[in-house]
Amino acid sequence: MKSRFWISRGLGILIILSAAQLSAQTRSKNAVSLYTEAYSAQQVGDYYGAVESYREALQVNPQYGDAWYNLAVCVYNLGEYDLAVEYADNALRYSRRTSEIQNLKGMALISLGRLDEARDVFNDILAKYPNDIDARFGLAELKLYTGSLSSAEKLYLDALKRDNRNRKALLSLALISSEEGKDELAEQYVNQAIEYHNGDPEVYYLASYLATKRGKLSEAERLIRSAIQINANYDRAYELLSNILYEQKRYNEVMDLCDYRISRNRNLTGAWYLKGLSQKRLGDSEGAITTFSTALLIDPYDEVMRFALEQLARATLSVEDSRRPKWASFHINKAKEFKRNFDGPSERYEYQKALSVDPLNGTARQAFADMLERDGFYELYLQQLKFIRENETTTTVTAVQKDENTPQTTVQRTARQIKNDDTIEALESMMSDNLAHKWSVDPFYLDKTRWNIGIYYVHSGVQIRHADVEEIISQAAGDIFDGVPSTVVNVQTVAVSGYGDAYHQARTSGRDYFIILSANETERSFSLDAQVYSGRTGTKTTDMHIYRTGNDRFAKALRRLRQAVLDILPIRGVVLGNATNTLLVDLGKSDGVVQGAVFDVVKQGKIKTVDTGTGVVYNSSDTLGSFTVTTANEEISEGEYKKKGFYDVLNVGDEIVLVKLPEDTKDESAEGNLATDTKPAANAKGEPATQAAESAERESLQESLKVQTQESPLITMIRSIL
Repeated sequence: MKSRFWISRGLGILIILSAAQLSAQTRSKNAVSLYTEAYSAQQVGDYYGAVESYREALQVNPQYGDAWYNLAVCVYNLGEYDLAVEYADNALRYSRRTSEIQNLKGMALISLGRLDEARDVFNDILAKYPNDIDARFGLAELKLYTGSLSSAEKLYLDALKRDNRNRKALLSLALISSEEGKDELAEQYVNQAIEYHNGDPEVYYLASYLATKRGKLSEAERLIRSAIQINANYDRAYELLSNILYEQKRYNEVMDLCDYRISRNRNLTGAWYLKGLSQKRLGDSEGAITTFSTALLIDPYDEVMRFALEQLARATLSVEDSRRPKWASFHINKAKEFKRNFDGPSERYEYQKALSVDPLNGTARQAFADMLERDGFYELYLQQLKFIRENETTTTVTAVQKDENTPQTTVQRTARQIKNDDTIEALESMMSDNLAHKWSVDPFYLDKTRWNIGIYYVHSGVQIRHADVEEIISQAAGDIFDGVPSTVVNVQTVAVSGYGDAYHQARTSGRDYFIILSANETERSFSLDAQVYSGRTGTKTTDMHIYRTGNDRFAKALRRLRQAVLDILPIRGVVLGNATNTLLVDLGKSDGVVQGAVFDVVKQGKIKTVDTGTGVVYNSSDTLGSFTVTTANEEISEGEYKKKGFYDVLNVGDEIVLVKLPEDTKDESAEGNLATDTKPAANAKGEPATQAAESAERESLQESLKVQTQESPLITMIRSIL
């Protein structure tokens, strides 16, 4: 009996152990099959599907090292670099592929901007594996981020010595050589890559890209068509081909190719964009507007596309066009978001953009007026309210009186309209004793233009992300100065051949300054370079480099450009009236003028820009005296005039230029938030006169002293080489 018990118990334990072993085998088999399924999806670029299957495999077997590694690879390719680092650390616990995992982690750390950590990772790899090529690639990218092309080139050459057929080393060296202007050497590396990897479409793609940079468009077209022959599903190749055709002005072929790409993937906004540009070039403005509008439904935050649409709409559509409110609503909604985040300058920018798209938009106009009131600009607020009243719509109601059979018509007004009418009446009464009434001057009809600036650009050839980006950004840069009354900015819509062409046009047009813009963009960053020159002498005034990432990077870069330009322009005005040593001038709080500000008074037409650098110059013999502000309204100011010499030879129309602002009122808060980045902010020497300008100059200096960690098209292209 006892022996039967132990036999029975032993059989039970054996059955349980067998079941557990079978369960483990089944679980292991499922994890492997899920891994195989995920790896197949990964190989064809379906990273989302691969991520799902890898995670299912890891739920079955959390210690599956290869699944952790490949999951890290997938999320890295999806741009989730934090997760890539986390998954790589998990993979290191369970996998023997140490160097591969560490290299991936290092590349993810570079993408996160954690360059020192990435450098440590790559150096640790090379300490253990001195011949590891991928670690050298990682260190080379770090050198590229710091702007050291020669150091990066040495590392790629070092990798090439260890594997003279290495595709990434050859193509990276070709790209760097091209960036350094060594076109023959770049072509040599490309030819080697084609010789060793003639069945690889990516090799032909990069060979074509480099040919476009050299301006050899026929060769570039031949090479990119070879890539398509190898892989008919290679969309990047179709994208580059369409840009090459666009550069050759073969617009009908471009549209056909874009339609083909859209038929395969409707969400390719780049194809929509290029199709719209082609329609515009062929004179089909309505078709281009429709195409751009459709694309913006897919990606509302494509800033260059929106610039292109709005510029075309302003140039070709009537002010009353029914589509304008819809386009303006995008900026209105963004302005509301910025208001919730207490970002006043961005809020104002968006309302101004909304009004540039739809000048009759009552919602945007009222919100902009409310901002003026909030910042204490009551005269400008009154002006906006009057504009709203002149263009508002009202509702009429007709009713028949009981006692009389004649209909009575009444006008129904909204609560907002009634409030605005009451406010207008109150403000007009309040301003009955201001400087404008005292001197019988209407400040809103004054011509405050003091600076004439030209914006030019040089066409840089094929742009992969946005064709014609230099032209569109230059036009947008001109548009952003529209709200600055002291400047008139003219944009040359046709590319100049270079500095000489721009200088000739600027000088013959009487520009004070001219700016040559160049733009570079990647998927996540935008850089804008502005070289500012004197229109009179042609000498360089200053260089501006602006780099922005994230959402609204184009708008932020343009606003920073505007502020940087205004910060070097001296505050200048004109004498409007002279009564017994008391002057009225056309500068006020909206121009940055406060009580106690001191100006030189100079004969009309005698102020000119300095030969080199920032600021203005005038002869002492042309200086008539000094002017100190005693009362500053929003648009005009009054103050004390001290003449120079015995005779008073001052005339209405003579000019004033800022010497200094009083120290105790330099804080920008005294001037209101509205005007902080929309007015000149320098003294006669071109030095910052306001607190905001000084802060901007310090920020710019600090940025220039930082180690360069900015992504560039070169880095993006090298990082794309698998």
